[in-house]
Formats: sequence, C-alpha cells, structure tokens
Amino acid sequence: MSQADDEYLLRDNLRMQALSPEALARIRRATEAEWRAQVGPARRRWMPVAAAAAALIAAVATWTLWSGGQQEMPGAPLARVERVEAPGAVELGSWWRKSAVTAGAELHTGERLDLRGNTLLSLIGGGNVRLSHDSEVQVMSADSMRLVRGAMYVDIPPGSRGSRSFVAITDAGEFRHLGTQFAISVDAGATRLRVREGSVQWQTPRGESTVNAGTEVLIDRNQNVTRQEIASSGVNWAWVETMAPEIDIEDRPLAEFLDWVARETGRKLVLADDATRRQVATIRTHGNVHGLAPLEALKVVMASTSLRLDLPAGVIRVSFAGESTASN
Repeated sequence: MSQADDEYLLRDNLRMQALSPEALARIRRATEAEWRAQVGPARRRWMPVAAAAAALIAAVATWTLWSGGQQEMPGAPLARVERVEAPGAVELGSWWRKSAVTAGAELHTGERLDLRGNTLLSLIGGGNVRLSHDSEVQVMSADSMRLVRGAMYVDIPPGSRGSRSFVAITDAGEFRHLGTQFAISVDAGATRLRVREGSVQWQTPRGESTVNAGTEVLIDRNQNVTRQEIASSGVNWAWVETMAPEIDIEDRPLAEFLDWVARETGRKLVLADDATRRQVATIRTHGNVHGLAPLEALKVVMASTSLRLDLPAGVIRVSFAGESTASN
C-alpha cells in the first residue's frame, strides 16, 4: 500500500477535526522512525500494513487530544478584543488547557471563551459586542456567536455593517439585528431579550417574529414566552454603559458628543431652545474622556462650557445657565 493509501485510510477511519499537512508530516516522520527502530531491516517486510496505519492513527489521536482537538489554522474572524476587565478572559481548549485572551486578540470560528470580567469586542465589519462577567460564548461563524450563559449586548448602528448581518444564538433560537441595540441573557435555561433601539428578528423552528425597541421577551426553559415593555435607560443597562467604546473628543463638535452620550445611555437629548441649539452647534470639545462612562464624561465636558446640564429620568437636557428647567 502506498503512502497516499495510508493517508486515505487515516482520513476514512478517523472521525475528528483535521490536522494541517505540516502536523501530519511531523507525525508520519516520528511514527516511521519509531517503527524502523523497533522492527529492524530484516523484519520490516513482514510488518502488516494495517498495523502501520493503526499506529499512525493512534499517534494522530494522541496529538489531537494534546492539542485540544483544534485545527492549527483558525476559522473565519468574527471580532477583535478591545478591552477586558479583571479578572480577565480565557479561551477554553480541552478540560485542562486554557489560554488567556487579551486586548488585540482576534476571535475566530470555533473558539469558545469564558469571560470572567466584562469584555468589549469590536465586530469585523462594524458594530460591537459587550459581554458581562461570568459569561461563556462560542464563535459559530464570521457573523454569529452563541451565548451559553451570562449576558451579551449587541450594538450595531443602522448601516454600520452594510449587507452583513449578525446573529446571537441561544437555546431559544436565533436573534438577528435589524439596525439595533439589544441585550440577551441566558440563566438556568431561560433566555431574556431586551431591545433598546431598532428591531430584532427572532427565529425558531416554529417560525419567526420581530421584536421592536422598548420590548422585553422572556423565553423560559419550556419555551413559554412572556412580553412586557421596558425602558431604554436605567439600571437594566448600567453594566452595558460602563463597557462603551471610548470616544475621542479633541476638537470635535459638542453636538456630536451629546448625540453619542444619548445613544450610549438610551436617553432622549433635549436642547431647551433655538439659542441653545445654536450654542451647541458652535462649541468644540477638547481634552479626552478615556476611562469614563458616558454620563461621567458628559458631566466633565459640560462643566467646561457655559451651558447647563440636567438629567431627569430618561433625558439629557441642555440649556443656558440660570434658565428654569420647567420652561421646556
């Protein structure tokens, strides 16, 4: 039997993820060297070919167990890690092999992650995903991620991904963005969806439906569904806001910064009158607000202007100092 026949026997009988040609070559060389050393020149011609193939299969199996069953070449990239809070995040290989995931790393199809601290991902193609501490996820493709446990927040501004989609997956089905901010959590077999902006297309084997902004859907482990209204700001979104991507404000329009804060906090931006709007349009911001949550950054920036800031529930209100907040 030829070397090509040996490789065919290997592929036909071994049911696990394929190794790279380089890895197979290394294993073949090591196996042949061990075989020659044990049987010697005189006995080599009587060595059953099947036994040689079995030895090669065993060697590949041992190598696959050692490497966690992963291919040497990664799958398609989904995202880049932008920030990881303590105590960090790890990629799960085998039951005993775990490697740290740090800022700058790319996440590829097939990788499984244990998020021990809040983590921010920048999606390849646009948008971001924020993962809460004590979450576990698996990258399913270049456009989809499975949430095994914990919480995930998806932020994809309208038009930011072009024709590309993004799908979050749980046992309750697939959740596809439609120009959206939404959160999904998985706990004790139940999935909770909260739509903050835009819409989410929810698909199951029984059909699909659209969930619009301001709606919370709870799907329990028995697939019973309950819906209710939910506010776009407040305590339910607190951890999400702390993981917002950083913004550069140096020499940027104040109006642009205010729009960013409003979207990141789910609040309505209210400019008191035309005079305020003209003032906001002319002011440019300076310095940096890195490391600050959006509302903290807002207070710092507004303190450097002559404008007044008020934060009633669900609102960011900007006016001239000294004006009564009742005159809206």
